[in-house]
Amino acid sequence: MKKVVFCHGMPGSPSDAELLSKANPGIEAIALNLLNFDPKAIDADLCDAIDAALGETDGECVHVVGFSIGAMAAIKVAASRPNLVGRLTLISPAAPLFIGDFLPKMAGKPVFELAMKRPRILRLLTRLQSLLTRFFPETMVKLLFAKCGPTERVLLEDETFVSVMKKALSESFVQRPAAYLAFISAYVADWSETMSAVQCDVVLWHGTNDTWSPVEMSHSLKGVFGEKATINLVQGAEHYSTLVQAEL
Repeated sequence: MKKVVFCHGMPGSPSDAELLSKANPGIEAIALNLLNFDPKAIDADLCDAIDAALGETDGECVHVVGFSIGAMAAIKVAASRPNLVGRLTLISPAAPLFIGDFLPKMAGKPVFELAMKRPRILRLLTRLQSLLTRFFPETMVKLLFAKCGPTERVLLEDETFVSVMKKALSESFVQRPAAYLAFISAYVADWSETMSAVQCDVVLWHGTNDTWSPVEMSHSLKGVFGEKATINLVQGAEHYSTLVQAEL
């Protein structure tokens, strides 16, 4: 069975990888918990974790998959270890905010603006999200998808998907809120220069109706990566509904 290394989103957990199986039944996703790593050293630490998880690769390159903000971790790994990463797949990728005017179109705009300008208020908001997730997880899931479109609403009728989302919220807001906040802060910083060091082929998957990571993000990433990148647009899909359709 083919193995890939999976970097989940934020909020998220390794359980996000379960959603990949819908379109990739023959793939084994090795999902590393990004919340266990310092985002400032994510490239080196993740590479060590990949080495440990895969063992001896006999010189074979690794296929790394990044979803949403997990794309930042995947890109940094590919940039720091071009001899290790032979293929990079980015699904609903959250591109660096410094390569385009994306923020006004992002559903997470209030969170990212707080991370940049009012981190103390963001910490208070995260505490509230932690309480809601701990005692009213179903309500928290509904709030997260309050403004979603029809393709995400279909997913909310799937018990497996709802279970994955509850795990994502619990891991990020209840168990590891400080690590979650550290990743959000790392994301809103300027990490765009990292992308120029990526040497492998890059495959982008993006839903045309994604409001969490606007589709313009993948177009901008394609512009940065150039000819080594290809885009697969999923018509009508949103954020998670692209994840369940992306083929590796």
